[in-house]
Amino acid sequence: MKSVRRRGCAVGLLVLAALAIALPAGAAVKVGPGQYFTGVINGHDGNTAIPITIRMACFGAVKPGETGHPMAGQTLAVHQLFPPTTTGSLGYTGNDAEIGAFFDVVPPAATSGSVTSTPIFKRYDVAKPLPTSLTIPCSGTGTAYFVPIPVVPPSRPASVPISFVGQP
Repeated sequence: MKSVRRRGCAVGLLVLAALAIALPAGAAVKVGPGQYFTGVINGHDGNTAIPITIRMACFGAVKPGETGHPMAGQTLAVHQLFPPTTTGSLGYTGNDAEIGAFFDVVPPAATSGSVTSTPIFKRYDVAKPLPTSLTIPCSGTGTAYFVPIPVVPPSRPASVPISFVGQP
């Protein structure tokens, strides 16, 4: 009985090793046409943690309407979803194969990816830094839009509620 169990474990380990060789580490699925997705901010997707906090480099008392820059060390990504088993805001790539991130505004139709100062995503689940050069609210709530580029129907953005939090 023990030898059968050991052989079973050995076969299982060989299968796992073969899969590890066949699937290179960090291999991420390419964004492509006809796919559903959601935005990911700081490791939280738009379907789990609502709203997602963005830490702002705004210190002390913040005045209404004050803007600032995100603190370093925060990330953005996109995650592929497979409906209808998911809930929340689903984006759809339509005929497009790239996704850009925008804050509190969706770009006009037929906009190219060159107009955004945030990363353009060509692969799912590959985190990129949230640029500290962005100027966004120091406090309050907003929406991050993860938008297929160019903005042409039938594509649609995934909207992710966010909370801007200044530092004490």
